Formats: sequence, structure tokens, C-alpha cells
Amino acid sequence: MKFRMGIVQVSILLFIISLTQDCYCTDTNCSQSFIVLLLGWALMLMDGVGLIWLANPLLIAAWFTYKKHPKASMVLSVFSTLLALFFLMVGVIADNEGGIKHPIVSYKAGYWLWVMSHVTMLIATFYKMLQINTEKAKHLPDGVISKWRIPK
Repeated sequence: MKFRMGIVQVSILLFIISLTQDCYCTDTNCSQSFIVLLLGWALMLMDGVGLIWLANPLLIAAWFTYKKHPKASMVLSVFSTLLALFFLMVGVIADNEGGIKHPIVSYKAGYWLWVMSHVTMLIATFYKMLQINTEKAKHLPDGVISKWRIPK
């Protein structure tokens, strides 16, 4: 029996592995990815940085819509990836219960694996849409898009 892992499963695996790592460090401590996943939504109540946490439900929604609604999955993946990358523009973050902000001094493996999970899903959705559109183009009548048609 052969085990074949699809690109969506790779995205899910990267996400799960990212949860076992530290995601970023401030000048006071390093944050664990799993804790950030569980409590990151609370930052939405404090400031706009918490909106980045919404990349997680967007990514999960992209996973679930991939087969039946690939176009929606692609849109969700684009937004989740943009939000994930937006975290690089954040200079300070509240990293304790008191809401005191500290500067981010480094990004750890958990963050980069998390971003790779988003990028992998983005690639998967673009590839799936390419397949769907290529298949549709094969069934168009001759002359409709003949100069763009893929040679047989």
C-alpha cells in the first residue's frame, strides 16, 4: 500500500508542526505557537494586531472548501496568506496578561512553518484553479481562444 500525501495535507501537516514550536520572541520571552493559537483572538480586543489571528480560521476554511469550492478556497488562501505575512510588519506586541507591549526581536520556526502552511495552501488552490480552467478551455469551440489554447 502506497501512502500519497496531497498538497493540502502538506499544508495541514506544516500547520500542526508549527504548533509545537516557538513562533516569535520579544525582549522579555518567546511565545509558543499553540498558546498564541489558543489566546491570539484576545488581541483583537486590545488592538489591530489581533486581526492577524484571523488568518487561522481563514486557512481552516480554505482547507474545508478546497474540493467543492476551489475558487472560494483560493480567495480564503490569498487573504490568510496576506494576514500571515502582515505579522512581519508588527513591531511591538502585547505578550502577557497585562497587555504591556514589547518589541518583537525575532521570528522562530513556528512562525515560518505557519507561513509555509498558508503559502502551501495558496499554491494548492492556484494549481487546482489552473487545472479546472485548463479543462474548461479544452472544451471550448475552436477559434474562441485559439491563440491561447494549449497545444495537444
